Amino acid sequence: MIATLIAVLGTLAGALVAGVMQHLTASRTTRAAQDERRRQALTEAVPALLAALVRHREQQYLKIVARREERADTVEARQARYAARSAVTSAMDTLHMTTTSARLLAVAQEAVDAAMALGDVPTEELDAAGLRARQAHTALREAGAALLYA
Repeated sequence: MIATLIAVLGTLAGALVAGVMQHLTASRTTRAAQDERRRQALTEAVPALLAALVRHREQQYLKIVARREERADTVEARQARYAARSAVTSAMDTLHMTTTSARLLAVAQEAVDAAMALGDVPTEELDAAGLRARQAHTALREAGAALLYA
């Protein structure tokens, strides 16, 4: 009788341990998959923002060159600038949805601010503003890579 009771309790304990182990394994697998999805989203979001910043800076430089050459601003040129600016905003929104890293978001905001400032900077400050925008771009690239490969 006691041997039967011990056998039943042993079987129940074994089943309980197996259930707990299965739950832990499933939880770890789920967490690992979720972490990988977040990492993949970040792998796409940072380069998308970097590319949008490059396109925006390109449009701002085209505007500056047109002013230097005393060419009138066209509807098409303004539309291209607005589209580039909207792409930056959209890419920044995506980045906010993919990370909670305050450092990365701060570096990204600095890069956005530096790029946005190019369009309205006085001519005598253009070189310095361009350098700030490029340096902020590099800082964003480096911060994104550091977070991805940490």
